[in-house]
Amino acid sequence: MTALIGVASGAAAKDPLYPAAQCSAFWLGYADYAKVSAYLDPDPSDTEAAAAFRSVARRQGGTDAEIDDFIAEQRPLMVLMMEGYIYGGDRQSREMFERLTGICQDFAKRHPETRDLK
Repeated sequence: MTALIGVASGAAAKDPLYPAAQCSAFWLGYADYAKVSAYLDPDPSDTEAAAAFRSVARRQGGTDAEIDDFIAEQRPLMVLMMEGYIYGGDRQSREMFERLTGICQDFAKRHPETRDLK
């Protein structure tokens, strides 16, 4: 979980893929967890949100390889965060979930690809 915490920190703001690729990984991880969770229902809008954030990362100059590598690294961490928060009631996971949700919502408002996400 340390790598996830590092990505959601202020230092990550210097990364050109952040937060667009991070938000894409967040939504893909959420979708992955929803597929196996007794508490969530899978929703196609989760993967649509992930694709929209990936589009922003691409437009902002990330290469397909950079974006896909970043997402592949972060996606399983997002699943662990969801598991810790939703199933395990872990405070740190809940705080990270809430922080990432806020970051992604704020970021989404400023980009045409993500502005209309719900």
